[in-house]
Order: sequence, then C-alpha cells, then structure tokens
Amino acid sequence: MLDDLRSHDPRPTEEERGWIAADPLTAAARALVLVGISVMIGVAASYVFAPDDPSAAVVATASRR
Repeated sequence: MLDDLRSHDPRPTEEERGWIAADPLTAAARALVLVGISVMIGVAASYVFAPDDPSAAVVATASRR
C-alpha cells in the first residue's frame, strides 16, 4: 500500500520538505507555458512539413439575391 512508503516519523525528509514547499500556482504557470510552447512548435512544424497546396482548386460561392 502507499501508506507503507512513509515511516511514522513526524519529521519530513529533505525530499518531502521540497514537495511541501512547492508552490502549486508557480508549477501550474510553468506547465501552462510549456504547453503553449509545445503547441506553437507543433503548429509551426505542421506548416513546415505540410504547407497548403497552392495548386488546389478553390471554389468561390456567389450569393444570389
């Protein structure tokens, strides 16, 4: 069980102190920035490797009034 990983010593270890001191808002902001950068890289790569075909037929519609 997961409870067995922690001893009954009430004093946290150095690793546990690091997790306790971590700011969740800072971590979420960093994760959001990384997701944004990865989306930008993915979009740029999709345009580089699969650009729009300029010879594709373009159909224009005219509205009749």
